[in-house]
Amino acid sequence: MRRRATAIAACLAAFWIGAAGRDRITDTALERAFFEWDRGDYVAALTIYQDLLAGPDAAQALETIALQTGELYRTTELTTDGANPTFSADGRRFSFETGPGIVAGVGSGSERITHIRATAAPATDRTTLAGGDASFCPDGRHVAYLRVPSSPEIERAQALVDEATTTAQRTPRLLALNRLIARAGQVIVRDLDTGADLEMNTGDLLKTAVTCGAEDAVLFAGATADNLASTEIYSARSGTPAQALTQGDGFKVPLEIDASGRTLLFLVPRQGPFRMPSETVTGGGGAGGFNSAAMSFGIVTAARTSTIVNGIAPALSRDGRYLAWIERAGAANAGGEQRLVAASIDALEARTILHKGNERLDAPAIAADGGRVAFQMMSEDDWEIFIVDRGGEHETRVTREIQHDVLPEFLTNDRLLAAIGEPRHRRSYLYEPSGGAPGFSRTRLFHNNTVRTIAPEYAWVPSSDGSKVLIVAERDGDTVSPERGVYLMDLSAKVTVADLRDRVAANLKAERMLKEFGRQTFAPIAEDVRQVTSQASTSRIYTYEKSLFDFDSKHITRPGNRLASEYLFNKYKSFGYEPEYQWFAGRGALGGQTANVIATLKGTVNPELVYVVSSHYDSVAAGPGADDDTSGTAALLETARVLAGHPMPATIIFASFTGEEAGLLGSREFVRRAVEGNMRIAGALNNDMIGWANDHRLDNTIRYSNPGIRDIQHGAAIEFSNLITYDALYYKSTDAAAYYEAYGDIVGGIGSYPVLGNPHYHQPHDLLEGINHQLIAEVSKTTTATLMLLASSPSRIAGLQASANGGSATVSWTPSPESGITGYIVAWGPRENPSLRTLRVMQPAASLDGAGPGTEVRVKAVNAKGMEGWDWARTRVW
Repeated sequence: MRRRATAIAACLAAFWIGAAGRDRITDTALERAFFEWDRGDYVAALTIYQDLLAGPDAAQALETIALQTGELYRTTELTTDGANPTFSADGRRFSFETGPGIVAGVGSGSERITHIRATAAPATDRTTLAGGDASFCPDGRHVAYLRVPSSPEIERAQALVDEATTTAQRTPRLLALNRLIARAGQVIVRDLDTGADLEMNTGDLLKTAVTCGAEDAVLFAGATADNLASTEIYSARSGTPAQALTQGDGFKVPLEIDASGRTLLFLVPRQGPFRMPSETVTGGGGAGGFNSAAMSFGIVTAARTSTIVNGIAPALSRDGRYLAWIERAGAANAGGEQRLVAASIDALEARTILHKGNERLDAPAIAADGGRVAFQMMSEDDWEIFIVDRGGEHETRVTREIQHDVLPEFLTNDRLLAAIGEPRHRRSYLYEPSGGAPGFSRTRLFHNNTVRTIAPEYAWVPSSDGSKVLIVAERDGDTVSPERGVYLMDLSAKVTVADLRDRVAANLKAERMLKEFGRQTFAPIAEDVRQVTSQASTSRIYTYEKSLFDFDSKHITRPGNRLASEYLFNKYKSFGYEPEYQWFAGRGALGGQTANVIATLKGTVNPELVYVVSSHYDSVAAGPGADDDTSGTAALLETARVLAGHPMPATIIFASFTGEEAGLLGSREFVRRAVEGNMRIAGALNNDMIGWANDHRLDNTIRYSNPGIRDIQHGAAIEFSNLITYDALYYKSTDAAAYYEAYGDIVGGIGSYPVLGNPHYHQPHDLLEGINHQLIAEVSKTTTATLMLLASSPSRIAGLQASANGGSATVSWTPSPESGITGYIVAWGPRENPSLRTLRVMQPAASLDGAGPGTEVRVKAVNAKGMEGWDWARTRVW
């Protein structure tokens, strides 16, 4: 018996020692993978993760690996193009909109469909509504929405909106359409159990912002058609005329209602929702609704009493008992004392000051039990999030991130959702008490589960219990097309080990292919590229930065603009170039004119083919723009210096643009002259804001329109620099847009970790001490290597056509313009595998066996050095 007990003890000891040993091995492997990932060796990190997930401790490693590679919680894609997601008060149902009336995640116009789904079965519609602006009623069984009857007048107005190509065109047309919808729209309540519809009696009122309340009432902002001076909050039912719940001057528009439907919070904006197309649109309201920069707000209660309060950014507790808001004397950045206050709905005049000071305050949010208030405060240069008790005690800092932390939202009484970053690329995070310093843990929420591609987020709507979040985002990283997807994240369900294995395997395959692509693509010129890029000097880069920084603001209205252009001209000349000014009359330019500065490295084989690399050297009027865009200008100068005296087969132009901050003036002038002079620009790189680092990592984002250039820039960074690169389809509102509009899909470049993460963006405190000069050097190396590859390779061919011919396809294209072309590679296959079959031909035509209609066809040229074209020409067989 004693021997048996001893044996059992020995086995147990071996088990526990073995388990503890495995834990140490797993922890060591995870630590090793973390540091490989941190330095940008994603293949090494993902290989470790793959091994761990194949082992006995996969479940133990799951959370760490999931958060490093993407999402921890399960996410369902609801649509790739939608808007206006919302939950029912009980969380059992949710809705979102799709249809032609959805543009960039915003629903407006007549052509909208609202989808109603059960939270427990999010992939399938329970019903759809022929309209928008859905609002669930407190019982969760009914939903109110605005149905727009079809009419020739509305159809014509919608067509005019759809045809608009600029904001100036779209704004008055949308205003006209909105008035027609407000007049003709019907407020409908759908019974989700029976499917029955009931129309509310709104009479002849214009109506918007439909909000379902208690006791079968639907609230909305309304006005008579001839009243352009005010709107009131109305209550509508099916059998009786709508009744005004408010009165007096001002535009009153519903913002949110409590869970019981008895307390409505409304804004009093400066502009009304029903303004005429002839009215001047000012401020930030846009044409789709009203200006939300309201300086006052109001409350309507079940007792039909209404109160107006002077303040901004109001927040209502879920139970409707408490209100929080910000008080300040003037504009947000005007200085002076600002106060965060809270009060009971029953005694708004007896408010409690929760925080006061000269710091900027915004975006309060109240916990479900009303006990605490979260808010954002700009204590120095960036927004941070704080929590304070409703009595003004125990103020606690939640975030410590150099980027802006904004838009807090309570999921539970001690669990927060908030976003990081600038509005064009925000990312959501979960904050929970950690039990120790710094007090709150942070967990990334949404991601697209890729290593390289960023996924900007734009809206977050939590369920009442905080277990689910609806998110509007560009999951594919495409910031150019207007489509934005809608997603449901379930915070109660984590991804599985099997899901994570598939994610890691897919990313490991993609990273290996990317590295091998870079190695093979650069192989014929790798030694030459390495010799040139090794000359990049951080010391020289700093001298460029310091000289430009000392000119202070380089806006076209400031003396520093002319001083900077002279400096650039002289610097290019010192490198051995013959630079030129491109003078033009910029709007508001000091002295009436401003100038681009251009330097040219003429090609040795095909000088008529041009590659342009550019950055803008001007800044905002308020400051020197050390990152935006002295950093890009410094990288451009160093690229020009190391390439001076080292011409490539094609011509390279270095373009220092002026007037970007005044409306992309310099880039548009450069492109105008290029088109006028029949310049054959085959590719373009535009670098902007490349010097700010969020932390110790040397990382930045490739902003591209052309996927071939994107992959070459990734390869250049991996092969010839220490730069870690992400990517986003992104060129709008940058100098790259001018290239795209005139020459098409030829754009790449680097800028703005990840996109405009720098909290000093467009601020007077965008100073030299905030710049990582080594990061600029790494961007310069990557840019130099990319240019050398582009200017040595065949450009993308033109004129590709493919037509079905029985069981095959006939393909032809325009011969490559480069000298020394030895042949062409033709690839074809289905959409999911477009390079299933390949063929090498000598002439610009081919016959492809088995290529029926719909087959993807790709073609690129190959030159005498064995270098393939830097991008495929693409088409389909028709």
